[in-house]
Amino acid sequence: MSVLGQRIRRLRHRANLTQAQLGKLLGCSSSTVSLYEGGQRSPDTDMLIRLADVFGVSVDYLLGRVSDPTSKDSQSQLEPEEGWSVAEDLTPEGAELLEVLTREVKKRFSKKESP
Repeated sequence: MSVLGQRIRRLRHRANLTQAQLGKLLGCSSSTVSLYEGGQRSPDTDMLIRLADVFGVSVDYLLGRVSDPTSKDSQSQLEPEEGWSVAEDLTPEGAELLEVLTREVKKRFSKKESP
């Protein structure tokens, strides 16, 4: 299931809505809501905006770009899927190289001022 689908389902449950009720609010069928939640179909831009409005969250939150549902931060970072790690599919050597590179990038581009 996609981040978008997970978040739609979670928000719908929190709002105590059925798929049919959410569909009526959005102007679509319950089967369309089911397809969104299951990740088999993606809403278009207008529908994303309607979903965000119905639940009072940002589109960035729905898309998994921020973890705060109401964040308006335009410099958001992509959120990895729950339980997923960048190094997960790497060999031990690759994971070690990634760690070294990450430290070097942090050192070079840290917001802290160097002495």
